[in-house]
Amino acid sequence: MKKKHVAEHASHTTPLSEGAQLVDAYFDMVGEAYLSHTDAPEPDLLESWRPKLLSLNRINPWYGGLIGVHRHRVGVGRDKIVWLEVGNPFAPALLLLHGFSAAKEHWLPVLPFLLGNFRVLIPDLPGWGESGFNHEENYGLEHQTERLQHWLIEIGVDRVNVVGNSMGGAIAGLLAARHPEMVTSLVLMDALGLPGDEHTEFVDELKKGRNRLVPRDPVDVMKLTDLVFFNKALAASAAFFSATELIHRRDVNHHLFREMVSHRPDLTKATYADISMPTLVMWGAQDKVLHPSCAYTFERLITRSELCMFEGVGHLPMIESPLMCGNTIRDFVIKHL
Repeated sequence: MKKKHVAEHASHTTPLSEGAQLVDAYFDMVGEAYLSHTDAPEPDLLESWRPKLLSLNRINPWYGGLIGVHRHRVGVGRDKIVWLEVGNPFAPALLLLHGFSAAKEHWLPVLPFLLGNFRVLIPDLPGWGESGFNHEENYGLEHQTERLQHWLIEIGVDRVNVVGNSMGGAIAGLLAARHPEMVTSLVLMDALGLPGDEHTEFVDELKKGRNRLVPRDPVDVMKLTDLVFFNKALAASAAFFSATELIHRRDVNHHLFREMVSHRPDLTKATYADISMPTLVMWGAQDKVLHPSCAYTFERLITRSELCMFEGVGHLPMIESPLMCGNTIRDFVIKHL
C-alpha cells in the first residue's frame, strides 16, 4: 500500500495546495497506520454477506408512518441507491448525507424543522443501509462522490444544498469542491477530511488498529454509542436498538473502513480549500471521534465559511440536538438561497 501511495504522490506534476497537503497528511497519519495493523476480511465473507431483512423491516416503519415521506430506489451503474424524499418537489433541494456506521434514518429527528422549506433528499450511501453493497466495488471517498453526483443527475437534481455528517461531510465537501455548479450551499457537520491541532483518543486507537466504529459484539456496540454521543442515556438507548444491525454488518463495515482509508481522493483535483459556496462548519463541542479543533481547520481554509459550535453535543448533532441542529441548518440554507 505504501509503494502505491508513493507512486501516486510522485505522479503530481504541480505542487499540492495547502488543503490537498493536509488531506494527504491525514491519510498518512491515520490511514497508513490503521492499514498496517489490520487485515482485510476474507473475500468469501463479503461475497456471501446479505442484509438482515429483520433489521430493514424494523426501521422502515420509522418513516413509513410519517406523512409525506416516500422511499425510492434507482440503479446507478452497478449500484442501487435507496433514499427518502419529503417536502415540496418544486422547492430548493436539500441533501442530507450520513456518516460511517450510519444510515438515512439518522436524519429523521431533524425533519420536522426542515419541512415546508425544501425538497429533502436522504440517501443511504452506496454500501450502507438499504443501498447496495458489492464487495468488488471501490468505496473510497472519490468513488462515493462520483456515485452521488451521478445519482443526482439521474433523479433530475441540478442544484442542491448539501449537509454532510462525518464521512458524509467528507463526501459533501468533495462534491462541493469538484462540482460547484451543482451546490448552492454546504453544511459540514463534524466532518471527516482535515486534521485539527489536536486529535482524539479514538484516532490514537485507530493508529494501533483498534476501531470502535466497527463493533463485533454487544459490549463493542456500547463502546461505539458511548463514543458518538455525549448524552449517556441516549447512548444506552442507541446501543439497544442498533446492536443487531451493527454486529451483523461487522465484516462489511470493517471492509468499508479499510476502503475509505486506503483509497485517497485525487489530490490533483479540487479539495476542501477550493470550496467556493457559503459553508457552515457545524461541530459538537464534545465530539470524541473528530476533535473540535478540526472545525477550525475547515473554517480557516474555506473562504466563505462560518463556524457554529454546539455545547453539550457529541459527534451526531442531528440526533443529540435535533431542534438546534435543524433550525441552524434551515436558517443558514435559506439565507443563502
